[in-house]
Amino acid sequence: MTPAPIDRRTFLKNLQASGLMPPRDLKALLKRLPLTNRGRSVARFLVTEGLLTKFQAELLLAGRTSGFLLGQYRILEPIGQGGMGRVFKAVHQTMNRVVALKVLAPQQMNTERARELFKREVRAAGHLMHPNVVTAYDASCAEGRHYLAMEYVDGPNLERLVKDRGPLPAGLACEIVRQAANGLQYAHEMGMVHRDIKPGNLLAQHGPTPLSPLVVKILDFGLARLQPAVAGMRSEGTILTVDNTVMGTPDYLSPEQSRNLHRVDIRADLYSLGCTFYYLLTGQVPFPGGTSLEKLVRHTAEEATPLEAYRPDLPAAVAAVVRRLMAKDAADRYQTPAELAAALAPLATAGPAEWVMTPAETLSGFDTGSPTPRSIPLAPRAGAAAGVDATAERVLDVAAYSLTTEDLPTTPPALEERSAGLKKVLLWGVGLAAVGAGLLAVLLPRL
Repeated sequence: MTPAPIDRRTFLKNLQASGLMPPRDLKALLKRLPLTNRGRSVARFLVTEGLLTKFQAELLLAGRTSGFLLGQYRILEPIGQGGMGRVFKAVHQTMNRVVALKVLAPQQMNTERARELFKREVRAAGHLMHPNVVTAYDASCAEGRHYLAMEYVDGPNLERLVKDRGPLPAGLACEIVRQAANGLQYAHEMGMVHRDIKPGNLLAQHGPTPLSPLVVKILDFGLARLQPAVAGMRSEGTILTVDNTVMGTPDYLSPEQSRNLHRVDIRADLYSLGCTFYYLLTGQVPFPGGTSLEKLVRHTAEEATPLEAYRPDLPAAVAAVVRRLMAKDAADRYQTPAELAAALAPLATAGPAEWVMTPAETLSGFDTGSPTPRSIPLAPRAGAAAGVDATAERVLDVAAYSLTTEDLPTTPPALEERSAGLKKVLLWGVGLAAVGAGLLAVLLPRL
């Protein structure tokens, strides 16, 4: 049974309880709201004005009043979900900086060892500052939930891009992989191995203008080792075994990583990047079908279907690069990402960001197209004079700006007057219609 739609007063009470808008802002907003008693109409107005996201408005309309804030971050909307937890678009309330907030699933942090590993890995990831690596800003715990705040990238991950657009032009795929190699080279020089390179962890960021070259950024450095030790996960997810701690995504996992996670080097990431390259060019993973274990065996013992079978027009030089990246023996691959980037430089064509945009909406590993809420200009707070301590100032804020039931009328007075006028007009209209119908009944038999 569909719940009855909430009215204006209930919606505004939910908004007040949510903490999404300070009481003084909400009180200042009341005069600007549309003259309607429908909660959904009020919500639509706030979304149109950029004061709420559609996600926030829908939750408030459903009666939700909590979960919109996490530490210093205000949640705007969900933008992803996976084995590690959920990712939200959020804004730091003090710095007004939009971030991607990865909230780890509770089971990820249920042991002291997991919490220590989380701290160590995100500390290492926080030192990575490179144009082709997503920057980690902040990591903490609030209300028992561990989270990582990362650079918000306005663009799709490559898995979604290929699913929506199909296999990429060869030159563009080369440019994307070249930029990813630059990011991996930087991490390699910093002593880090990603361990989970795949299309879903590579983001294509839009440039300042639609015709600007796109920028590729590597996501989730340092988080691959935080995956839980659970065997037999779905093939499209991350597989791990308790005995030998296999980590990574089966469709992109190097042969050596399936044998021992801790003895891999940057060449394991290059193998995974080769599988990603294969996917960008064909829209297919190298070894489709089968279980996770079967995929691991095939990565070790079989050769993937030649690229030329999918793309007869593919330049031979590009196919040769992919084959070398996907060599079973690490010694037969490119030995560093810099070597790969140099090989791709003459083959790459910088594509405009316009290529990854759709007319309907922004495709994104993060973005879903909702506006970022903005602030409402307000008069100075009462009592916010110099020298007033923070506790006293909060009390003054509550006294000056707390909403009462009188501030949230069930029906606005102006709307009541308008409704009364509309009723009179309707009564006149009904009366006139009745008179007209009577005249027609009399006149029609005589015609």
